[in-house]
Amino acid sequence: MTLNAVSEPLSRLAVGKRRYIIGVGLLLLVTLGYMDRINWSVAGSRIIAEFGLTTGQFGLLTSAFSWAYLAMLIPVGMMADRWGSRLILPISVIVWSIGAGFTGAATGLGLVVIARLILGAGESPIYPVGNSVISEWAPRQERARFVGMLNSGALFGPAVGAVIAAYLISLIGWRESFFILGGAGILFGLLWVLIYNKPENARWLSPAEREMIVRERVDPPSESVMFSTVPLTLVQLLRKGTMWSLLIAHGCAAYTNYLFLSFMPLYLENERGLVGLGSGWVTGITYAVAATGSITVAYFSDRIIPTDQLKNGARRKLVVATMLLGLPLIALPFITNVPLIVITIAWVLIMITSAMTLNYALSGDLIQGNAGKGRVFALVSVGGNVFGLLAPIVSGYLVDFTGSFTIPFVLAGVLLGVGGTITFAFSRRSLVDTVEA
Repeated sequence: MTLNAVSEPLSRLAVGKRRYIIGVGLLLLVTLGYMDRINWSVAGSRIIAEFGLTTGQFGLLTSAFSWAYLAMLIPVGMMADRWGSRLILPISVIVWSIGAGFTGAATGLGLVVIARLILGAGESPIYPVGNSVISEWAPRQERARFVGMLNSGALFGPAVGAVIAAYLISLIGWRESFFILGGAGILFGLLWVLIYNKPENARWLSPAEREMIVRERVDPPSESVMFSTVPLTLVQLLRKGTMWSLLIAHGCAAYTNYLFLSFMPLYLENERGLVGLGSGWVTGITYAVAATGSITVAYFSDRIIPTDQLKNGARRKLVVATMLLGLPLIALPFITNVPLIVITIAWVLIMITSAMTLNYALSGDLIQGNAGKGRVFALVSVGGNVFGLLAPIVSGYLVDFTGSFTIPFVLAGVLLGVGGTITFAFSRRSLVDTVEA
């Protein structure tokens, strides 16, 4: 170990760790959003019974969330580039909280669709704007752990929300669970406005930590070449093969994420005999274990990749590894032991969440310093949510057609292999043009 390798962590300790307040805030933001999402899945059997739906129809109704989410991703990414995140994120929390509450009040399928659309539109800024926040606050060598905190909310939310929702549904009903969980975001939104600002303007940072963040959030220019700071347009980005590889690979991992998020409680109830609180507890435990594991993977990924190789796409190797390590998903339909089912699902969730975390961090590596970063993160999220929109529809109708979740799980595993291959082959070139220094 070199002297520099030892002195760098010591210097970071000296300037403080207050920047992680932002990381925790992003974790809580996503946790709240995914609590509202998993509430829908936990209530799935009641919703199916009340409205007389098939599994495929429930999947189609589930996907309505993604229709609005997907439609809003590019606009919110551009808003993040233009107006910043201090107001956009709290507004989004309030909008999705209204959508969650409206779900509980809906008396017909048309109103349920509207509620799902409001929820999706409200949650759409989470990842484009959240990753823009990270690009402002995270030193480049800490980027993956900040993204890991953001993405781990997608696991902590279901972990906490599945148990709470199961209890609320069993005690007072599925509609009331949406009222209670849907109201939790307003206070968070107000707190975000009070606490958040760019590091340059955050008064609660020490001068030393502020200077370190601003200095280290992008690679320093070389003597002869530097990256252009002129914002890249959507057309320019979509002409780059790297951009397409990032968004397609993200979709391949997100497909499994949406499959579990939409159907895990139903799968546990219908094929493994775990009903009510049993399904809620197993879902919650699985997601809790996965959340802890994904943060750990993100932390170590920052430590094992040399800083000077990040801009060249070195992080893609870890994206590939985590996708391939998620392939035990294919064996899940053939496992009957409940503890082993929990372990397998938790392992797969760790790997796919880590893959998505590292893919976002890889995107940041390849766009660092450019004012068009919000558009990049929005496009990556588009890839995830196109596949995410299809996951509940395709899976639901495959279950109707085949009578089990075997084919849906195998299909999701195949996509993980495809995503890993695309990442390894293409996610290696910077998205930003270079200019003479």
